[in-house]
Amino acid sequence: MSDDDPRIDKARAKAILFEEAARAGAGFIDPAWERLIDTFSQACENSSRTHIAFLGTAILAKCIDVRFDAFAVKEAESDRAYSARGLCHNVLVPNAPEIDINLGVTGKEPLNNQPYFRVQRVSRDMPVRGPVRPVIEMLCQLLDKLEALKSEAEARQALRAFIAVRKRYGQRYAPLTRITSALTAEQLITAIEEFVAESSEGGRRAQAIVAALMDLFAGEDRVHVGRVNDPSRTVPGDVAVRSATDPEKWERVFEVRDKPVSREDLLLFITRCRDAGIAEVAIVAVAGGQEDIPLAEARSWAIERGLTLSVFRTWADLVAQVLYWAPTPQIEGLAQIPALIYARLVALEVSPSGAAAWLDLVGSPEDGSPQGTAENS
Repeated sequence: MSDDDPRIDKARAKAILFEEAARAGAGFIDPAWERLIDTFSQACENSSRTHIAFLGTAILAKCIDVRFDAFAVKEAESDRAYSARGLCHNVLVPNAPEIDINLGVTGKEPLNNQPYFRVQRVSRDMPVRGPVRPVIEMLCQLLDKLEALKSEAEARQALRAFIAVRKRYGQRYAPLTRITSALTAEQLITAIEEFVAESSEGGRRAQAIVAALMDLFAGEDRVHVGRVNDPSRTVPGDVAVRSATDPEKWERVFEVRDKPVSREDLLLFITRCRDAGIAEVAIVAVAGGQEDIPLAEARSWAIERGLTLSVFRTWADLVAQVLYWAPTPQIEGLAQIPALIYARLVALEVSPSGAAAWLDLVGSPEDGSPQGTAENS
């Protein structure tokens, strides 16, 4: 599947998006579409918000060419199909912050998640969890309405309603302009330790940091991050890295724990990874009250089951290993990590105040004066 569909004029798509954002701001909104999209948005809040990004993509596609198939995910599916992932990634996602709309999920590749990663076309029998089934039915009803549209003007009415509704959702995050590239490894580790110790936010802060480190190591396209406390994970662990040669397989996974890990936790995680066919597994056990774990026993237990277990007890150990094995020189990696962490904080919906706290630790304050960790440590 290509992200660069030649049938999509990205410049025109962006122009349409901004034109209709301006009209939506002026109040030119169809109330029927607004009600439907608002009802759908509320349903997605309690299940899977990835479907919001797909709906917005389908609406924008219809504005570009009303003949496009609103149900299409991949461009090879039919003559009317297009690359939904390409349109979403290249136009909708990068411009959403400027027109101030929330797409449900905050990653760069919303349609690189289940179920869109595997399917050619949206349908009512897509493989989803039971609680998501009503959302898929609502989505398909909206797509049916899009398919019935006869003109670009009608499609633009739906786009204005989508923009108006999605402006009401989401949190406001500070811009990245305060990030500095002057951090040493020691300063970065100190910032991470202080940041995680200040607040867990349900494990999101620690999980975002591990995901960002894997972004540096493997590239964002290969890194999958599960939602915190999500019982329906498609892969064991909180952060997983896809194989570079086979995107259907997982190369390694991380369980991120900022609360104490027990021997039983280790053995259970190893078992789940063995059952999923994953050979490289790691636990990031960075809780302040972490007791000693019988690691030799756990590693032997893992090897007997065909797995290799790594346990990182400090952020310093994990950061040092990632910097050493990452494909970029260490000095470049150090310059990239603060912004990678910030992006993952936003994607995992860490609080805006939490994200701002990270900027306070790794950059200059908003008034431009020096900041302690970044400049004076």
